[in-house]
Amino acid sequence: MSPPLLFGYATALISTLCFGSFAVPVKLPSVASLNVHPLAFQTYKTAMCAATAWTSLVLPVYGDGRDGEREGWRKTELQYTPWGIVSGVFWVPGGVMAIYAVQNAGLAVAQGTWSSLIVAVSFAWGMAVFGERVKNV
Repeated sequence: MSPPLLFGYATALISTLCFGSFAVPVKLPSVASLNVHPLAFQTYKTAMCAATAWTSLVLPVYGDGRDGEREGWRKTELQYTPWGIVSGVFWVPGGVMAIYAVQNAGLAVAQGTWSSLIVAVSFAWGMAVFGERVKNV
């Protein structure tokens, strides 16, 4: 297995643990008794995302030589793109709805439902819009 693929799987596993656990505090009895509004919870999540996103600058990225980029591992560069704003336009409402879902349907049902549907939606975006093909199963 190539180092970039191994790195990709490792970071995907970390992502799975984090995304699979972020809604746990919503169901804690001490938090549920406060009846925190989902938008407030999303604000906390967004603030932590902004505070911790800078850590990605220490992780290396792998260039595959396509599109004129250098092949091999390199340092991450801080770059601005308006697509980050577009991503946030989708992420924030999705996060708010996730909190509503956990509060009303429960953690297992809500997370299980949206996670399985996210796979289908992300797969469709990757295949239809970005022309990605399945490399490994």
